[in-house]
Amino acid sequence: MTQLNSSTPKKSRRNLLKSGLTLAGTGMLSGTAPVFSASAFAADNAPMPGDIRIKPARKALVFIMLDGGNDSFNMLVPSNNRHYQEYRNSRSNLALSQSSLLPLENRNDQQGREFGVHPSMPEIQQLFNKQDLAFISNIAPMIEPTSKQAMNNGSAKLPLGLLSHADQFKHWQTSRPEARINQGWFGYLSDALQPRRSDNQIPMNISLAGSNIMQNGILSSHYSITDKGSIGLIVNEQKTPLNAALLESFETLLSTDYQHDPFKQSYLAQTRQAQSRHQVFRDAITPVDINTRFSDTPLSQQLKVVAGSIKAADRLNQQQQTFFLRYIGWDHHDELLNNHQRMLQILSQALGEFQQSLEELGIDEQVITFTGSDFGRTLTSNGNGTDHGWGGNTLVMGKPINGGNIYGQYPSLSLGDNNPLDAGNGVLIPTTATEQLYAELARWFGVANKDINTLFPNLYRHTQTTLNQLI
Repeated sequence: MTQLNSSTPKKSRRNLLKSGLTLAGTGMLSGTAPVFSASAFAADNAPMPGDIRIKPARKALVFIMLDGGNDSFNMLVPSNNRHYQEYRNSRSNLALSQSSLLPLENRNDQQGREFGVHPSMPEIQQLFNKQDLAFISNIAPMIEPTSKQAMNNGSAKLPLGLLSHADQFKHWQTSRPEARINQGWFGYLSDALQPRRSDNQIPMNISLAGSNIMQNGILSSHYSITDKGSIGLIVNEQKTPLNAALLESFETLLSTDYQHDPFKQSYLAQTRQAQSRHQVFRDAITPVDINTRFSDTPLSQQLKVVAGSIKAADRLNQQQQTFFLRYIGWDHHDELLNNHQRMLQILSQALGEFQQSLEELGIDEQVITFTGSDFGRTLTSNGNGTDHGWGGNTLVMGKPINGGNIYGQYPSLSLGDNNPLDAGNGVLIPTTATEQLYAELARWFGVANKDINTLFPNLYRHTQTTLNQLI
């Protein structure tokens, strides 16, 4: 097989990697396990392993996808009289009462706005006021900065499938909204850090939401766990005839050789690998003792496992880690106020508990947590909810950040011609691109400055603003 080295032209290397599906599949002829690589679906400008250099350090990035489109202008609200009235006029029957907002301390922007958060988010308020959390305002996937005029005359370069759940969900993971690709920037990080990972080594990308694009690279994938930990077969260690028979049967199954049946042999190889990784993960996580009390919600329980996994990084033979979580159910076309209150409360509690556990475990200096959502939602009400929008607000949490700030440009919440960012019906044109946030997170994670534009090829189109002060 052709070997890849630094003298191989990049285009040739990419073509070779794209043929990996065919090449790997030939392993079935010899009875070995085939490896189906995501490289068969690689983007033309995807960074090859070796294109990105990362300084090793004990660090973890935790991404929580608020799946469905969070109505984030009811999460972060201007609270002073003049700007609150603008908010109330646009939001009509969906506006929160001014007195219910939880105030954010020492926060005034250039327009003189003060801010509060949704009343169901006291933990978020406390984290912000402790400067352990920040908001990124009016952010979304963008190819380049655009305007209402450019959108109206058709000259704007817009993300594929704008306002579409499927496309915007994908763009948040890839930060390449001009294309529909199946690799994400967490995957590219893993390509750089674990290009020769052994079959039994736990990947640095750990998912609590099953298959995802964000953690797929050219060579890399993720390791899926649940809020109970890794998945595998555990035989009760109590010595009974039944347990002994079960264990013997399982060990016999794993040691069987199907050399004349490549399909059975391939399946068995995958089963052996899964069981081996499960045992490694279980042995690494079990000694971690977490005293912080976590709520009995799926998100809180998942973040508890994440905290244990970061603490166990040494035993997992990992320095850098990424984690992918999904909190589903934010598509509130109806019953927005009640549903949003319930879900924001769960999110706030979970993040507060997670940050407390990191402090308890002594690893809070090495973790940054951030959220994303398909899109922001319309400022206008559809009667009892809101429809798909574009720009929205998200949050970043962790000791390494300069918290207690709102980064980016919080937009005017007026409607129509008075607001240059209102594309119609209260759909706000974003002023910060996802790659502007991701670039700062990647630099903190250890990506060399000269490789940032390789990781995020649209970054040069966007002018860095206050986000370079985030970390």
